[in-house]
Amino acid sequence: MLDRKEAENYVYQSYLKAESHLNFSDKDAYKRHPEYSKDILQKLSRTPVVTVTGSKGKGSVAYMISEILQMNFDVGLMTSPHISNFCERFRVNGIQISDCDFITCVEKIKPYFDEIESALAPSKYISPIGIQAAIALNYFKAKHTKFNVIEHGKGAKYDDVTNIKHQYAVINTIFLEHTRELGKTLEEIARDKVYTITDDVKIVVTAEQNAEVLQIIQQRAHEKNCTLLEYGKDFKAENVKFSKSGMIFDVVTAKNKYCDIKIPLLGVHQAENCALALAFCECILPKINVEKVKQKLLTLKWSGRQEIISTKPFIMLDACINRFNAESVKKTVKELNILKVVSIIGIPDDKDFSGVAEVMSDISETIILTKSSNSHYIFTKNQIKILEQKNIKAEYAVSLSEALNIAQNCQLPIVILGTTSLISDIKNPEFAKFRERNKQTRDLNE
Repeated sequence: MLDRKEAENYVYQSYLKAESHLNFSDKDAYKRHPEYSKDILQKLSRTPVVTVTGSKGKGSVAYMISEILQMNFDVGLMTSPHISNFCERFRVNGIQISDCDFITCVEKIKPYFDEIESALAPSKYISPIGIQAAIALNYFKAKHTKFNVIEHGKGAKYDDVTNIKHQYAVINTIFLEHTRELGKTLEEIARDKVYTITDDVKIVVTAEQNAEVLQIIQQRAHEKNCTLLEYGKDFKAENVKFSKSGMIFDVVTAKNKYCDIKIPLLGVHQAENCALALAFCECILPKINVEKVKQKLLTLKWSGRQEIISTKPFIMLDACINRFNAESVKKTVKELNILKVVSIIGIPDDKDFSGVAEVMSDISETIILTKSSNSHYIFTKNQIKILEQKNIKAEYAVSLSEALNIAQNCQLPIVILGTTSLISDIKNPEFAKFRERNKQTRDLNE
């Protein structure tokens, strides 16, 4: 029998075996093979499913859809990556899978993937997202869910999740990201992600999109003969306001007007995410009790997304790896009447660390570059030189702990932006001690 760590390692085992044979710069088209898991995922597909893709916020939207649908169904939810625990990726009615159930599900699907693996060349691998999707579907079947919400990985055309039989698709805003794997232009990225619209899909709901992207989505929906609902045309968020505890806004759809929705999440994008989720849920639920929905949304909790984890000292963190999301973070900081911050940025070399630093530079007294503890990501001091070429001054800290100590001495609000592995590091006991130590010091001085 596998133990908990062995079960988690199995998800990545095939990829890690092939990693040394892969060309890092290759697009997904040349190294990913969703066909390996297709038969397994198709056989495990049963309950109605919605897949959620986009360039950012797809996890938040998937979570919101799951929470709203729980008012009528038992709902399975698969998201990735996780913040603190791998089992966060699999939930039924908001409760994450237990270690015991996780191990059981891995052991059930393992023989089928082992058989496929035994026939693969050294440079070929089964995608971790394919194995993860099989675990999720196996678990949801055991729990007798009536509806499942599945978040895509970075793309769709070469993403195993696309092979899950799904009748619905939700597409959050698409912008330039993962250019190494998906393509260097917005058109290439959009044409990859619209593959979530398969022959089985009946309804597609899309967030606000660039005109070029929207045209590609419209074309794909037309080709697959499915209904398309568009942000701004069929639904929208309006009257969006910030509060100390989250966002207040209205959502207007073809069926309802939800006035004064309150969610304990920060950022204009979260209001738009909520509108996207509500528009989709109206396609599924025969009747929606507006007041009950509003009460449900008051209880949302989504870690690592413009999350204020301390007020004394003020510390906000966000799983932000590109310019687009940094703009949203900066807007939130300004709405909170914070004029200057210390920005801690932990983003790998192959992601948009320079774009994030550039966006945050005008409100940052100090920018500190650091790294996460995840050995699979590459963080180098070369980031400092790249920022210098843009006339952005930054310093380097070899660890998150060092970065936090430097930031503390500045006696300014702290904003931590980075890959999810950095956000995971912040949640560990060492950081909890840092926060408690600073709170005690601040209290003594007041």
